Amino acid sequence: MTRREAILDWIAANGPWAAGVLIVAGIVHIVSILAMPRLAPRDAFARMERLAPAHRMTLLPAASPEGGSPPFEDPALVQGVCRYDLAAGPVRLRAELSSDVLTLFSFHARFGQLYYSMTDRSATRGKLDVLLVTPAQLEAVEANDSEDELPQELRILAPTLQGFILARALAERAGDLDETRKRVMAIGCALAPAAGN
Repeated sequence: MTRREAILDWIAANGPWAAGVLIVAGIVHIVSILAMPRLAPRDAFARMERLAPAHRMTLLPAASPEGGSPPFEDPALVQGVCRYDLAAGPVRLRAELSSDVLTLFSFHARFGQLYYSMTDRSATRGKLDVLLVTPAQLEAVEANDSEDELPQELRILAPTLQGFILARALAERAGDLDETRKRVMAIGCALAPAAGN
């Protein structure tokens, strides 16, 4: 038997086992990566839960060279979070926004997935009104809508009952930080009144 034949025999005998091991290892790797957000004990929602009460805008600690929360952010960025639980009812986000301050909003599901984002450009005449609902809550709200008028708020369907909304505003100068913090804290985030109100 030549050396080439010996190599081919070895590949024929061990190749299926090696391929099987690689396939199983690949599947385990993919499953572990997909499961990680749901199994991590200190995910984004858990960290927000420690920092912020539900249905209230809370300022996040400022970024600093020493680290802490949130990491790798611009120190000129003021961040607030509103944690919500739609089991208690729809949540309304209201803000009076100025065109001279960049303001960003991002909506995150329970396991941190971003499902909606917007900027201050979404505001109508400087006012932002968002109603965050489940499908059942949306049906109840739409049942009370007037046929003659369009809804005045933006309605967003949340994929999970719990989650959080991040509000970020950029202070252009160091002297503007206090004013920017006040603007973020002025953003209303609360349980909405009963459907139709």
